[in-house]
Amino acid sequence: MKKNNLLLLLVTILLAVAAYFYFNKSKGTIADREGALSDFAIKDTASIDKIFIADADGQTVELTKSEKGWLVNNEYVARPDNIAILLKTFYRINVQMPVSNASFNTVVKNIATNSVKVEIYQGESKPSKTYYLGGPTNDHLGTYMLLQEDGVKSTMPFIMGMSGFNGYLTARFFTNPQQWRDAVVFKYQQADIKNIKVEYFETPEQSFEIKQTVGQLELFDLNGSKAINNVNEAALKDYVERYQKIYYEMIDEDATKEHKDSVISSTPYFSIAVTNVNDEVNKIVVYHMPNFRTLLDDKGELRLYDVDRMYGYLNDDLFLFVQFVTFDKLSFPKTYFTKQ
Repeated sequence: MKKNNLLLLLVTILLAVAAYFYFNKSKGTIADREGALSDFAIKDTASIDKIFIADADGQTVELTKSEKGWLVNNEYVARPDNIAILLKTFYRINVQMPVSNASFNTVVKNIATNSVKVEIYQGESKPSKTYYLGGPTNDHLGTYMLLQEDGVKSTMPFIMGMSGFNGYLTARFFTNPQQWRDAVVFKYQQADIKNIKVEYFETPEQSFEIKQTVGQLELFDLNGSKAINNVNEAALKDYVERYQKIYYEMIDEDATKEHKDSVISSTPYFSIAVTNVNDEVNKIVVYHMPNFRTLLDDKGELRLYDVDRMYGYLNDDLFLFVQFVTFDKLSFPKTYFTKQ
């Protein structure tokens, strides 16, 4: 009897071991496939000097490091926060698990036909690593990805995540250049400013110009040749320092040409033009936005304009949404600066 029990126990253990190896083999492991590449992370992100992103629709964007910071398609300054997110992703990305054998073919097919390709360069003419990002896992907590190094693709895709983050990574690698562009309108230190012209089209008498000569700030009527007396110098200095960080909300990419032309041809609310010490002019023209949300005032009457947002037209190029909370910092009347 004891011999039978011992034999039964031994058979049970052997079956359990066999089942363990069978099911783990069927699920797939890193060692299952020769040529499986799983070293996605880049620890020295400071050495990254170019990132190229292409989606399945043929849209591409190139981000390059320069003396001016990161650039979008060698034309515009890139948003520092978006670049920081990418570099953090490269540093903290990790393997959650291999793709199972059961879903292997489906995942590989989806990556081959509908992936986002990300080339990462570290000082060489060829990418050090290339990611192929597919769709999310069913729980949206992982991302199907395949790695390529030195021109050789991994034979195995993996489910990837990032330490400290639960979510879908592919959404971080968008290809619209305008979404990568830094949302800056004005970004100046006081010493970099030569003059500031602020024109109010509804109250032109409150328009003004500030000129700086050898660190000395003076206030003028708009296009005036004579400085205004009795100026509060502290208020003037504080105002100029506000031009260090002024950003727009977003580019209005959905606006039709007819709508854009209609707004630009209307009477502006105000405009601000800053000339730096190199005589480079940066100008935004701001327009009221109609009260699309049908907001009411304190008396219950319909407001004429939106109270949170306006349209902006930056350097005759970008048609924008801008916020009152941002530009209220700059839209002071001329009388604000006089001592009386």
